[in-house]
Amino acid sequence: MFHGLFRVSRPRHPLARVLAGVLSVVAVLALVALGAFVLAALVVGGALLMLVNAFRAARRPRADAAAPKPAPAGVIEGEFTVVSGERVATRR
Repeated sequence: MFHGLFRVSRPRHPLARVLAGVLSVVAVLALVALGAFVLAALVVGGALLMLVNAFRAARRPRADAAAPKPAPAGVIEGEFTVVSGERVATRR
């Protein structure tokens, strides 16, 4: 049904065939070059973004500078809730 709708007929004249082939190769090369430029732009943009983030991080005070001192050896820090034995549910 749609077979003839999307069919592209090749030209019969030999020079027109060569011209169509050359134009096809030029179009493919242009798309490859455009893709290379886009890839280069993404790489440069990513590098600039990483550089800006690195400079911004260098300006901020470090988070570990305000960290509390570590607990002495043998001490486990944390928050605990004491549960009485009467409230503990047992499995059966």
